[in-house]
Amino acid sequence: MSISVTNSLSIRLYYNRNTSAISGSTRKSSSVGTLSMADASALRNAVRKLQDYKFEDATKDQTQEKLKAFTDTMNNTLESATKYGTGDTSVKNAASKIKSLNNQYQSELKKIGITVNKDGTMSLYENAAKNYSVSKFTDFFDKDSKYLNEVYNAAKRI
Repeated sequence: MSISVTNSLSIRLYYNRNTSAISGSTRKSSSVGTLSMADASALRNAVRKLQDYKFEDATKDQTQEKLKAFTDTMNNTLESATKYGTGDTSVKNAASKIKSLNNQYQSELKKIGITVNKDGTMSLYENAAKNYSVSKFTDFFDKDSKYLNEVYNAAKRI
């Protein structure tokens, strides 16, 4: 799986102290265990930050950047957890749970411009923020979102 990652402010905030795990040579040279822990931590951060984010106060570009950072973090997590999960059943099960959630919620994700690929990873429409209303993002990333809370809980097991 080849993933193109945007090095945005949001993704750097999601990765916090693990920014070297976002992309590049450091990511390539890190162990899959280290990456899967950094990616899962970043995914949990992404979920919580998006649940607190005020989409109604953001520009379309800011919203697009948040969505791209979320999908990149999700894809990084699935990639590293799938590799690490070959030797760790709990990580493999957690990655499978996240992929299952993505597939289960793919129609809701599509309504905000995110497509779920066959392998459970995500693709973001290039103009998602411009093509969908702010209320769709606010509603989807709500604190009570069952999808996001289940993703968060699965990421805690990685």
